[in-house]
Amino acid sequence: MQQLTEELNLTIAMLEAHLPANPGSPGGQRLEARLEREIRRYFRALEDAMPIEKVEQLYFRLVQQE
Repeated sequence: MQQLTEELNLTIAMLEAHLPANPGSPGGQRLEARLEREIRRYFRALEDAMPIEKVEQLYFRLVQQE
């Protein structure tokens, strides 16, 4: 009975690894890593374009005047 349970668990794990929406699958992990790199790159570019120190100055100049 234990061998059957182990084989069923192995079969289930193999099937889950190939589900398109499974975040634990190898493909899902690659997509997660790629998305994380892209988000980091975006926020790094955003920081380069508009340093956070400048945001406060712009806020007080443009918003506080009204």
